[in-house]
Amino acid sequence: MGRRQEPSGDDFDSFFRQEYRKLVGFLRWIGASQEEAEDSAQTAMLKALEKWTEIEHPRAWVRTAAERHFLRSAVRDLDAPTRAIKGGWGVSEELASPESPSRDEEQSVLALLGKLGYKQRQVMAYYIDGFCPTEIADLIGDNPATVRSNLRSARINLDRILQESNAAVEGHGSKEER
Repeated sequence: MGRRQEPSGDDFDSFFRQEYRKLVGFLRWIGASQEEAEDSAQTAMLKALEKWTEIEHPRAWVRTAAERHFLRSAVRDLDAPTRAIKGGWGVSEELASPESPSRDEEQSVLALLGKLGYKQRQVMAYYIDGFCPTEIADLIGDNPATVRSNLRSARINLDRILQESNAAVEGHGSKEER
């Protein structure tokens, strides 16, 4: 993938319009639900607005900030059901709303990425979003060779998962035809 250019000028408004949906998509690739992605993207964009004149690379900055927000929220939410029940905040199943439907292809890719370990999913999300391995390494604090290794492993694992899935579908079809 080619490297994408940073937005030009000091116009946060155009940056927001250009990058918000892409940032939400990036967070979905990492493993966030739609709601988690939007929450983390909004938080990161608000922080970016506050520090706009200090930020040198806004695309990378908001992704790092949004990812950190998502991870902190995910850790904090691990014990949320216990805290909710203790606090009397339990919600019955009939009141819970299902996730809004998305495109089938997007859901398939998200499901595949969800089968990877976090580091592989993380580097794939940055790569899909147009960052090169060296940039990814800088953003996540890893060695570029480690990032390249995680990308290679992610591709191998995704290929294996797809082959196993296709074999299972073909095997299932042949049994029904018998």
